[in-house]
Amino acid sequence: MTVKKVPKPAVWLVLFAFLAEAVVIPVRDVKVSAAGAEPIVPAASALTAFGAVSSTDAVRFDLIKHEMRINLSGGEASLDGKAVKAATPIKRNDRLYVPLRALGESGAVSSVAWNSAKRQVRVVSRREELNFRIGSTRVYDGQGKALPAENFTIPAPLLIGGTAYVPVCSLTLFGLTAGAENGQLFWRWSEKKAQVLQPYWETGEDEAVFTVLYAKELYAPGAGSSIGSGAWNSSRNIVGKDIYLDGSLYNRIQLSVPLEPGINPVAISSIGMAAAGIRIRRNVSDPSVIPVNITEDGKEFLTLESPASGYLKLKSGDSFTISGKVINPPNLAIGKLTVTIQRYVPDAEDVRKDFTTVSTKEIPVKNGTFSGSVTLPRSGSYRICVNGLTYTTFPGHGPASVTWANLSAEVAE
Repeated sequence: MTVKKVPKPAVWLVLFAFLAEAVVIPVRDVKVSAAGAEPIVPAASALTAFGAVSSTDAVRFDLIKHEMRINLSGGEASLDGKAVKAATPIKRNDRLYVPLRALGESGAVSSVAWNSAKRQVRVVSRREELNFRIGSTRVYDGQGKALPAENFTIPAPLLIGGTAYVPVCSLTLFGLTAGAENGQLFWRWSEKKAQVLQPYWETGEDEAVFTVLYAKELYAPGAGSSIGSGAWNSSRNIVGKDIYLDGSLYNRIQLSVPLEPGINPVAISSIGMAAAGIRIRRNVSDPSVIPVNITEDGKEFLTLESPASGYLKLKSGDSFTISGKVINPPNLAIGKLTVTIQRYVPDAEDVRKDFTTVSTKEIPVKNGTFSGSVTLPRSGSYRICVNGLTYTTFPGHGPASVTWANLSAEVAE
């Protein structure tokens, strides 16, 4: 297995920042165990004439294509081949205009709203919010500021009979393809969706191996989970190509993700899509064989003497000691270490938020040695990080710590 380590915690913050413009479909019929702690995985089997969702598929990424067509002569319209009602386009000064109401009703944009005071139409797409003012060739952002004229100048929108119209050429601002052919106006767009097929499972292995089915036109997905001082990228291997399923072609990729003892939230993503989340519990029969994870940064400065195990089994109110030695870097004396204690509370929307910080503790460093006690008063799953140096990630985000060591703990009542 080849695992690539990204060394700084800031990377985990920005790793998924580009993931947007997509919808994550929550898993249906997910049951919860009697303890209320974990979901039980439903069966995943969706057979088609030429392909099937595999039992190893944890997530499916779809690219759903849409097309709206309206007869220029009026009377007929279709959405994805099905007859619908829509206002008729108009032509002025050899330019074709589309009724914004029809654009909104097609689902190509999220919403369309009319502001009578400003004589302005507000259009929210999956990309951004834009505003069009009747009679104005300028386009305005969500705050009412005119966008640069060299890139955002259009033929002036019209208001006729209480209906607002924009030129067809402006539809490209929303990421649509639009035009006219065979006496019809059309616009096309695609929708990216992620469906979680297996939200949770358990394993006794130190890595999880699973597959992801994704539309051929999409980028090959990867997986990541927060470990140590940053994020791990999964190893990837395409194991199937041109799989015909539900009228579209898919590829299948196998991902391998290293696991910590206990619960592991894993985010799976493809470029240009929101991350889909799964959770994997690694069961460990003998916690004493699990070492404390010393990160690459920590190996330069830290020797940890206690605890001896990187996976602690405790009871509510139990304490444990964190102790060891620090090698001061050149020209910098380290006077303290900060211990961050995170508790597992599943987030309904984003698995990357499952572990939330519940407390921090500073341990003084004197003459290169340190020792401090940590108490976990509540039951649950925990991650404990020993942080050393701090640095500034981005303006306005404040300082971030470099994690030198981390361990897991399960606390029973």
